[in-house]
Amino acid sequence: MRERLALAVVALVVAVACTSGEAEQTTTRAGVTPRPGSRPVIFDYSPTVSDIGALLYLLSHPQVDLLAVTLPATGEAGCDLGITVTLGILALLNQPDIPVACDPDAPAGAGSWPAEFLAGHEALADGLPATVDLAADQRPAHQVIAEVAAASEQPVILLAVAPLTNVARAFDRHPELVDALARVVIMGGAVDVPGNVPGTDAEWNLWIDVPAARQVIESDTPITVVPLDATNEVPVPGFWPDALRAAPQSPAVSYLRSLVDTFPAVTSGFFYLWDELAASVAAGESFVSSQDETLVVATDDGPRLGATVRNANGTSVQVATAVTDPAAFYEHFLATLARKPVDIPAAPQPLTPPAEVDSTSPPEEVLAYWLDRAIRGDEAAGSVVAPDAPWVGLGASPDVFVEGSAPYEGADVELACSSSGGVAACDLTWTDRWIIPNPDLDRGNIHVEAEVVDGTIVAFVDFTFGAELTAAFEAHVAWLEANQPQQLAIACGADPAAQACSRLLVDTVDVWLQDS
Repeated sequence: MRERLALAVVALVVAVACTSGEAEQTTTRAGVTPRPGSRPVIFDYSPTVSDIGALLYLLSHPQVDLLAVTLPATGEAGCDLGITVTLGILALLNQPDIPVACDPDAPAGAGSWPAEFLAGHEALADGLPATVDLAADQRPAHQVIAEVAAASEQPVILLAVAPLTNVARAFDRHPELVDALARVVIMGGAVDVPGNVPGTDAEWNLWIDVPAARQVIESDTPITVVPLDATNEVPVPGFWPDALRAAPQSPAVSYLRSLVDTFPAVTSGFFYLWDELAASVAAGESFVSSQDETLVVATDDGPRLGATVRNANGTSVQVATAVTDPAAFYEHFLATLARKPVDIPAAPQPLTPPAEVDSTSPPEEVLAYWLDRAIRGDEAAGSVVAPDAPWVGLGASPDVFVEGSAPYEGADVELACSSSGGVAACDLTWTDRWIIPNPDLDRGNIHVEAEVVDGTIVAFVDFTFGAELTAAFEAHVAWLEANQPQQLAIACGADPAAQACSRLLVDTVDVWLQDS
């Protein structure tokens, strides 16, 4: 679960921007027989903001012929809402005769999405055309996948960005499907980075239906996996709402803009263009670097369940390892939806926190210095201090790290900072040992952003951790509300950083829960 603690504090300044564009694009509706020169795609998904972004992209891309859209019962939206949203999107983009199918039977033993992930999903249908004259295909999804692929004159790319329930069933019940597919592109897994299912090494799409994931990975079809290793490099940027407002308002852009306005948490720093990046791979774009890996999907009970693990006896698959140019990808994605050139701010630039700062230091370096020291738990840099609280948040003291030892000792920790568009951000990611002593957890992330709003530094602190700490966090929130509703103390030292924090008082504490 993700908890977001927003702190308003005083002073500092930052700024940056740039532009880019792409030629106007056109598209026509897809049919079972692909257009000459196009890439025939079947899309298996379940509507969320990211899944919908991928669908809008596929419908707008001039070289993609979308042959069918299928939905698994194991997806976040389920069948009823998923079909309603999908038919509405197809009507919105004037492609209503693409077949849409779901399979309502979830496999026994499938995992469940947290209730918080599903809250508010009904709003996905807001602003879409009425679909009273449209209906879903009555065939089960696996049958649609197999029959549409068989009817195509070209081998089909099957793009799956949801749990792999439908894909596994299609392989199991229609073994001839292997010959009709050029490749399966999967958004899922985490190879060299932490998973995003709390308390495990797994990524959600694979964890929800582990047997299906393993079956698909082990199939005889060429597989490309777009894991968190790559998607972590394209977070939904803070400028996304402004970029959507500034872009030419095609139906696709306008609808995505409304979703981002409805679900503002997508720009919180913990949401990524997961499915959009995978869609670009399926479309034949070249925004990722990749390498072949021999992987298995772990079926062991415990934290390894659903993890993508290197194994000499596994299956050779193509794995996207990195994004070659995040800024170019952001531009390409929006330009594809807009079908016209777009201007977007620069992508975040790497920023190394300096060892020290003084009154002549650039503001973004002072911000990075403060964030770095605060994340490390250094009280001299202006840590949030609530000594009597049952749970102390960001950087209470070096003691918050491993059993009172020096910060980072005994843990595999990476700290990365960046700056873009007036925002400085730092991410602390750890594995092997939990920074706050807790033997049950061995990985996590703290993300901190700071920007100046009307002369005030607004710092956003995001924690990723498992259910074991949820009760402790909520107890801390309750304590804050009861004892410090207006302010928290900020401890500042005598070094030059004190110039940036000596007058800092937290005058607003807003706490709310957000999940991706």
